[in-house]
Amino acid sequence: MFSIAIVDDEKEEVEKLSELIRRYFAENDGGGGYSISTFYDGINFVKNYSQAYDIIFLDIDMKHLNGLKTAKVIRRTDDRTAIIFVTKMARYAINGYEVNALDFIVKPVDYFSFSLKMKKAINYASLNRDKKIFLRNGDIDVVLNASDILYIEVLNHYLIYHTTKGDFKIWGALHDIAEKLGETGFALCNRCYLVNLSYVTSVVKNIVTVGEHELTISRYKRKEFLEKLAAFLGER
Repeated sequence: MFSIAIVDDEKEEVEKLSELIRRYFAENDGGGGYSISTFYDGINFVKNYSQAYDIIFLDIDMKHLNGLKTAKVIRRTDDRTAIIFVTKMARYAINGYEVNALDFIVKPVDYFSFSLKMKKAINYASLNRDKKIFLRNGDIDVVLNASDILYIEVLNHYLIYHTTKGDFKIWGALHDIAEKLGETGFALCNRCYLVNLSYVTSVVKNIVTVGEHELTISRYKRKEFLEKLAAFLGER
């Protein structure tokens, strides 16, 4: 299920985009697998904003709070959601890089152009969806977002999850969790560390910096790790 928001102060434009989205999913997903939420003001949209949307279509030229300012508010708490600007003037979309916008669409929107942008957004959203990891720490069940994990360390048959919310030590095998995380942006830098590539800030010789931690890259994993890192950065 993809959650999509349309933010535009013109009702006719909202209805047009809604119809294009319905057509896209009818032709590509059997007519299901999505929800559409509509907003007619940037202020109301960001007022109680939560990271509930996979894709946001955002009109640039709105009264009160324009699309660029709306996007800046969104990015204070959400750097993952795909933002696509919708505008009558393409030159206004050039500032999209300031808020890491995925793309832009020029009005009037034709279906062929829209379908290409929509496919790109769906692929991006699929890659950036947050997986949940369920851990049992004694008698306490812990739920972690994959995006909160910096890296996972194996130590004497235990896994230590180093996260933005602290460390969690759980009995387990690194191979199993690496398989579970799949293609979500994690890679082994050696047989002891599974790294969240989102937190990699540098690689110098055989050392990778993950947040504030320096981890060793093994000679046997270096090529594979660098290839996965390059592919990950290319996708982002």
